[in-house]
Order: sequence, then structure tokens, then C-alpha cells
Amino acid sequence: MGNESVLCPVCQGVLPASGKESYTALRGRLIVTNGYCAGGCAERRAEMEQQQAQRQAQQQTQQMARPQGLPSPAPVPGPAQGGRAALRVVR
Repeated sequence: MGNESVLCPVCQGVLPASGKESYTALRGRLIVTNGYCAGGCAERRAEMEQQQAQRQAQQQTQQMARPQGLPSPAPVPGPAQGGRAALRVVR
């Protein structure tokens, strides 16, 4: 009996035994060191991966929506008639 057959692939806890003959000294040591698998690990893992993928998609969307640099300033008109330059109000 290898460790892989009695351990949960997600949490590494010991899976429930199929019968009383499955309870061996090795299984007992694994239960002491790793504890039991509570069950539902695969579902929790899939849910966490889905949430992480959604967060990454939101971050990518936000990065794409942000402007990369400041917009270029509006061009300043040249001298107006009469030789005077037009004033531009900056706030």
C-alpha cells in the first residue's frame, strides 16, 4: 500500500478507509502526521481557482481601461490679429 492511495491529492489528509483491514500501522502514522481529509477538497479547490481567475480577469480589464500616459495638451493658438498672443487659462 503506497501513501498515494490513502492520501487526498488536494489536502494530503488521510482518506476514509474502505474497511477495518485497511487500518495498518502506516495508515495510523499518516493519520497522526497528516490528519484526516475533511472531504470536499476538490470542490473547494475548483472554487478557489475560479475566484482567482475572475480576479485576474478583473485586474486585466482595469489595466486596459486605465490610460497609459497623460493626454497631450491642447495646442496653443498662434498670435491673434493685432500682434498679441491669445491667453490660455490653466486650472
